[in-house]
Formats: sequence, C-alpha cells, structure tokens
Amino acid sequence: MCCEAAKILHRSGLDGTNPHKYVAVELITYGREDADVWGTNGAATTLVEVKTSRADFLKDREKQHRKDPISGMGNFRWYYALEGIIKEAELPENWGLVEADESGKMVRLVRIASYQESTSLSSISILCSIMRREGIRGQVFNYRKKKL
Repeated sequence: MCCEAAKILHRSGLDGTNPHKYVAVELITYGREDADVWGTNGAATTLVEVKTSRADFLKDREKQHRKDPISGMGNFRWYYALEGIIKEAELPENWGLVEADESGKMVRLVRIASYQESTSLSSISILCSIMRREGIRGQVFNYRKKKL
C-alpha cells in the first residue's frame, strides 16, 4: 500500500491536484519521525501514514507527533487506509483520508488534508538522506557563476 500511495502522490497528489516531484517510501533517517511515504512539490511537504488495521491506527494516535502537531512532519498529512478502518470523525484536525481496497488501490477520497505548520527538521533529514543515498556528495553548490 505504501508504494501505491507513493505513486499517486507523485503522479497527481492524493487530492488529485498536487503532484510531488520527489517521493520517498519507508525511508528511515535519524529524524524524529519516520513516514511511510513522504514527498515534496518544492513548496510544501506531505506525510502519508498507511494503515492496514484499526489497532495500528489507534497506536498511531498515541505518537508524540500526533499530540503536538507542530512537532510532526508534513505540511499536508494523510492516512491511506483500508476501507472502514478509520472513521472521518476520528481524524486529527487538518488530516486527510484516502481509503483503499484489499489490493491497495485507492477507492475513495474521504477528506482532503489542510495545510498545517510543521517543524522542518525531519524533512531536512529526509532530503539529506536522499541526496547521500543517491550519490550526491557533500559539497558547495555555487550558483553565482563566480568561483568561490
């Protein structure tokens, strides 16, 4: 389901209007939070939590990042869950919900996520980890056209 959510996020965004250029699936970093899916369109970031059981959703609600949203990652936060696992009334404020069938395919958009402020620490950790893993070595990127 994580890969399916990532494909949708990259192609069109979970709301169908906001494609993300860069998307990572289950990337573990030294940041404070590890997302099932994380993406950025260059202006904002999106966190997607994939839920396949009600118990997993209930456990997720106890995370420090859920209790203190500003400390969490993602300007847009979504649950991508199997049908019926999460009731719309149970969603945290500003979170979106997409339901999927047993094969992981998107079935319906329940609620669109709203923009929220978040700490950038986890997103910076993810971007640095992606660059390192993709072979972009630490360096000075000089875009001034003059040598330093």
